[in-house]
Amino acid sequence: MNPALAILYMYPSADPTKDFMVQDDGDGKGPYIAAWNLDKPKPTEAELQAAWKAYQEAEANKPPELTELEQLQKENLLLKSQNNALSERADFIEDIIAEMAMRVYQ
Repeated sequence: MNPALAILYMYPSADPTKDFMVQDDGDGKGPYIAAWNLDKPKPTEAELQAAWKAYQEAEANKPPELTELEQLQKENLLLKSQNNALSERADFIEDIIAEMAMRVYQ
């Protein structure tokens, strides 16, 4: 278990540099909460385990992040769609202006 990630899952706005400190003394007991400065009660071991399990499930179910290339391709597709819509609108406006001119100069 990673107590720091479990705490951040429980309290997303917590700042690990100010609000709490997780420490591992290397004595085989594993990491523990060495300092707690949040206004909330310090989580128990059971609460940390539950939060860790929930964090892992959330990470496993999170959709994969797009690579930079995939993000650019997605943005390019959106821009092409927007450009096409603007072009169609401009064509429509030109047709309206032409029709108005025909009526005015008949």
